[in-house]
Amino acid sequence: MRSRTIALTVPLLIALAACDDGHDTAKPTPTVAATATSTLTPVPEPTATPAATRTATETPMPTRTPPPAASATETPTAGPTATPVLTIHDELLVSADDMMAWIETVVEQGIRRPGYPADEWAEQWIAEQFTAFGLENVELDPVEVKRWVPQQTSLTVWPDSAPQDALSIPCFALPYSAPGPAREGALTLFTGDDAAGKIAVVENPPLYLPQTVARVFSSREYDPDGEFNSLVQVLPFSPAFQNVMGPAIAGGAVGFVGIAQFPFDTRDYYVPYDAVDRPIPGVWISASDGERLKQLLGAGPVSGRITVEAAVDRVTSHNVIGRLPGASDEWIIIGSHHDGPWASAVEDGSGIAMVLAQARYWSRVPRHERPHNLLFLLNAGHVAGGAGLVAFVSRNAEWLASVVLELHLEHAAREARAEGGRLIPTDNPEVRWWFTSRIGLLEDAVEQALRAEDLRRSFIMQPDGFPPGSLAPPTDGAFFHPAGVPIVNFLTAPMYLFDAQDTLDKIHTPSLVPVSRAAIRIINALQGRTAAELRAAVRPPSSPPP
Repeated sequence: MRSRTIALTVPLLIALAACDDGHDTAKPTPTVAATATSTLTPVPEPTATPAATRTATETPMPTRTPPPAASATETPTAGPTATPVLTIHDELLVSADDMMAWIETVVEQGIRRPGYPADEWAEQWIAEQFTAFGLENVELDPVEVKRWVPQQTSLTVWPDSAPQDALSIPCFALPYSAPGPAREGALTLFTGDDAAGKIAVVENPPLYLPQTVARVFSSREYDPDGEFNSLVQVLPFSPAFQNVMGPAIAGGAVGFVGIAQFPFDTRDYYVPYDAVDRPIPGVWISASDGERLKQLLGAGPVSGRITVEAAVDRVTSHNVIGRLPGASDEWIIIGSHHDGPWASAVEDGSGIAMVLAQARYWSRVPRHERPHNLLFLLNAGHVAGGAGLVAFVSRNAEWLASVVLELHLEHAAREARAEGGRLIPTDNPEVRWWFTSRIGLLEDAVEQALRAEDLRRSFIMQPDGFPPGSLAPPTDGAFFHPAGVPIVNFLTAPMYLFDAQDTLDKIHTPSLVPVSRAAIRIINALQGRTAAELRAAVRPPSSPPP
């Protein structure tokens, strides 16, 4: 593990990518450094949710929530000390088998998009688990989300010289693209030029991120095998990130055909997921079908018909919240989200399991060994513009001043490779990002936890600036950082993250217990620390790490 400081400029990042990208390809490969203002997770300004959407029985969280009263049988809480409590009760840890059983139970319910039956089931089931563990004040906090349900989707193309040779191409509707009657038009391979009145065919290659470039966005790393010197990661985004349709819309296109040019063959790509309505219909097709379509376009003029039928409405989802009293009157939040783009084992069946594992563990630890009050949070609507996170942060803005740490746990993922157009899981974990506030003692706690649990392939990432220009990390816990809350947000970003192939075999089972232990170590390291103390220790972005 080492510390570093590098002056960050967009031209430097582009140059680094050009020098360090070891990906062998016949044409230029986009890298994460080549985009200056994009973000992986949409970060709109938090807006307060109208009180009318909250249930009649709900009690809003007070400005500084008092810890629940101790029961008569509890040992009186000792005052916090300056010495961190480092003990992990191994006998209380949740096993990897139990966490996998939870993930399997969640995945079995089917597609877990916001407002879908499987996601509604997950909310209730998580609340039941919280209650069974003995958490206090368990609640379902209502959040309005946009529900998008695709119905009929089709793409038919034909050479203008032989319309009888029409070809039907399998496709998946772009989330939140305009539903409605079929639209016909000439197809054009869009490169940023005028597409007025045409259906734009857009290549969408993923970003390849050399870890030598990722270092620029980190403060420390744990890579004892030296893999980061040569490892190149395939990210689940193109340089356009969420704005895949934007240039074609600006060019006057009447329809959008995106070619999902991942190393594995897929059309089931759930991007964008920002819940922003687009004015034209759009579909994804696979890389192999995209090659066929490009060959057809290369042979002469081609026309086509695109159909997207979908139901779009607003429904009430819920953030699931539970609490445990601790040894101080301040708080640590342990969170993730419960929805996903598909049945989604990694995104975020694994996050659900990791938060449940923390809840069960800490419920069995004596109150005086919990450094602070603990709030467990599983957000709604992550793939609907982060609706649950926005609602929680905006509703509890004043109370957040009493939060010592927001610890988010997302995506215990296997690295996968592509072989013959198929996705093959490996035995390696995907590169681990630990987005951490610029607070020396917090970075020290994370580093010590990574070393102690041998969580290789780990970067301690800066809490902002990745991708360049972003004001928050690309996580479901993003908004806590600009709200001033100290954060540690764990995330991986495998190339299949938004794909239907995010299945149980993609969980990196060997990571589940070590990540859980690392989270406990980080929480224990904050024994005796206060929210004000951590906020006062934040370094500005230009300051070097300790």
